[in-house]
Amino acid sequence: MNTPLASRLDPIRILLVDDFAPFRKALRHDLELFPILTIVGEAGDGRAAVERAAALQPHLVIMDASMPRLSGAEATRRIKRIHPSIHVIAVSLDDNGLTREAMRIAGCAAFVAKECAHTLPRVIEQVMGMRVVDETTG
Repeated sequence: MNTPLASRLDPIRILLVDDFAPFRKALRHDLELFPILTIVGEAGDGRAAVERAAALQPHLVIMDASMPRLSGAEATRRIKRIHPSIHVIAVSLDDNGLTREAMRIAGCAAFVAKECAHTLPRVIEQVMGMRVVDETTG
């Protein structure tokens, strides 16, 4: 089943995937400041990410590249194979060419180093083609 791209009036439904719960919590907090973004779920490993993507049908998955049980690249590949309309943005502490390339080949639309996570709202705008940031949210 394909997930249609969010309409201009619908919130962007996001699944957060990272094995480090404090990072997920901080990211959730930061992204929930934007009314157009809705966090519909979280996953702490690659297998759970694939399962939750199927169950929750998000518009967007923010995927850590280094995941237990199933790598971020393999989880992304599986999600994109079954749900090609779900967009994936990779995040990683390991910001090198090999990691970026593996995630790109798997189907990620963008890559953000975790140290630059504050740029995610703008990256989401680019990937989703929708306005996220306005004058009240910065």
